[in-house]
Amino acid sequence: MADVTQQELQDQKATMPASDTPQVGTPLGPPPVPRSATPQPSQKVSDTILTYRSSKRFKLSKRDNAHITSLDFDDKGEYVVAACEDETIQVFDVIEGKNTKVVPSKKYGVHLARFTHHSRQILHASTKVDDSLRLLDLHQESYLRYFTGHTDKVTSLSLSPGGDAFVSSSKDNTISLWDLKSRNVQGKLQLATPYLVAFDPSASVIAVASQSTSSVLLYDFRNYDRAPFATFDMAPHEERYTPSTRGRLWSRLEFSNDGKSLLVGTDYHGHFVLDAFEGNVNAFLVGRKGSSGRAAPVSSSGRPLGQGDACFTQDGRYVLGGAGEQNEVLVWDTHQTPDSGSYLQPMGKIPSKGRNAIIELNPRYNMLATADKDIFFWLPDEGIKPSDK
Repeated sequence: MADVTQQELQDQKATMPASDTPQVGTPLGPPPVPRSATPQPSQKVSDTILTYRSSKRFKLSKRDNAHITSLDFDDKGEYVVAACEDETIQVFDVIEGKNTKVVPSKKYGVHLARFTHHSRQILHASTKVDDSLRLLDLHQESYLRYFTGHTDKVTSLSLSPGGDAFVSSSKDNTISLWDLKSRNVQGKLQLATPYLVAFDPSASVIAVASQSTSSVLLYDFRNYDRAPFATFDMAPHEERYTPSTRGRLWSRLEFSNDGKSLLVGTDYHGHFVLDAFEGNVNAFLVGRKGSSGRAAPVSSSGRPLGQGDACFTQDGRYVLGGAGEQNEVLVWDTHQTPDSGSYLQPMGKIPSKGRNAIIELNPRYNMLATADKDIFFWLPDEGIKPSDK
């Protein structure tokens, strides 16, 4: 039996666009110094990390005050998908630097749009009607499969780096394990406020961040139904570094690509970088001024949705993050020695054209994308010398 019913197909046709005419982004104008026109394959990250400058801007929505709620690159780094508050899924060609497809999702809404490992397939969460996950085929502009089971909003999605498995967390206090080839849930965990989830690079470990219990739990993916093999108690660290937001405002959970560090991003004070094996705080990243303006998963503030405003670089050494109310991107070098209180100041700041509520690094190229109401593509500026950084 098909995974999508006839009625669901009719619903799709009512929301799909008549055409996919590209909406080309707005260039920022000629750069003041020479710069590569297209993303270049990743070189040594330390040589380029402070030279990024905005190279293209995309104004996406005609709706006033509509925001971007998530960004994600495909495995090859050639495309980026954005979930938008105006209930559209927008796909961009990174190499060409243009918007190539707009797919409305008016009936169900869209958040946490993620590329799968299959060419031109996108998984996303719903924001209206129900709390299902949906697998979209971009070529056919139709849904291949719905994943039903959550009874409240999905707060986080993480796809396995090694296959078709993925995991979701929800405000219904469950973690669900899925396979892209089946609409049936493969496993489920009942936990208190498990609002953030992440696979490690080996695809063998799932990290779960539980805000109300101030803990991060690590599960063996193959034996997920057993007790976590490690639990990191974050309560003492929150009491020390984020006392006014204890048990809330966690906005990001991410392993570094080398698997040695775990980023717990917050939406106000700063970000925790943990030892992924022991759970110790290697550093608390400070320097931001205020909130990103986005709702953390536990929040009921009515602010736009988000997915966190900090992420690791491709080599796992640096963290890039928004500066809150300031129009800058902050760069922290996690190899630097923090001060005696384990506070780590930014090694540098990159000027920005606006607030950076979402930040994502391209996995294959020296390129990054940021978003708030608009999307910006960033490239290294070849005219910046090391002495200028």
